[in-house]
Amino acid sequence: MDTRRRCLRIVHIVLLGALVSLCAWPATAQAQRNRVWHGFRQAYPGAIAIGLSGGGNLNVGINGPAADCNCAYDNGNGFGYHAGLQFDIFINRYFGLRLQGLFEDHSSTYVKERTADLYRIDGGLEEVNLERRSEVSLQYISTSFSALWFTGPRGLYLITGVGAGFYVEGNLKEEEFITTPGLTYPSTGNNVLLYRDGALDMYGDVGVRASLLFGVGLDFPLGRGAALAPEVQADIPITSVVDGNADWRLPVFRASFVLRFGL
Repeated sequence: MDTRRRCLRIVHIVLLGALVSLCAWPATAQAQRNRVWHGFRQAYPGAIAIGLSGGGNLNVGINGPAADCNCAYDNGNGFGYHAGLQFDIFINRYFGLRLQGLFEDHSSTYVKERTADLYRIDGGLEEVNLERRSEVSLQYISTSFSALWFTGPRGLYLITGVGAGFYVEGNLKEEEFITTPGLTYPSTGNNVLLYRDGALDMYGDVGVRASLLFGVGLDFPLGRGAALAPEVQADIPITSVVDGNADWRLPVFRASFVLRFGL
């Protein structure tokens, strides 16, 4: 008899536990749906996040601005910065969408070494070594629309998209230096001659910058509150910097840290 009572008691406890679990299941499911994850690997379909992005740029100039001489620049380079916002939508476990807006610096420097015959003070000619240098300060407001591709390795995602950059301001300073020791320009009394120094759009129309965007990121969730992701992006232009100088292109490589918060 005691054994039978024990069995009935166990059955009653199991049934009661099942009933309590069944009653609590809708609330648990609703709570799960309301959880706001910020790491992509923990997000749910329909999740939305805002990211704060900032970092440095490597600006790689292809050719360069039209030089004020019978010569052309080779490639140039420079370092800049960027800062802005990202708006991410998690579509499913493999795919998401991103709208990105940045303020960034695309400054770069171009150098051309050459030789030329210059007149000496006594009227004779002398072959001298010259260095033509153009320093370009250039700022854009850049926007892009991208797809986010979530890969098998945890936290790793790929970025592909298209972008547009809108010119804010810029400056072009072009100088020439005599690098042959002991020689100077008679007109200046030193080895530097200034050709141009002014706003970039004084020397040509700075158009809208259209580009293709490729990148990779690694997601590190920081709990329910946020996620931190280092990202690398390659922004490859399909338009020139200045209208009328089709050879001058400026690819930009960004290294960023993104702090992402869910909505």
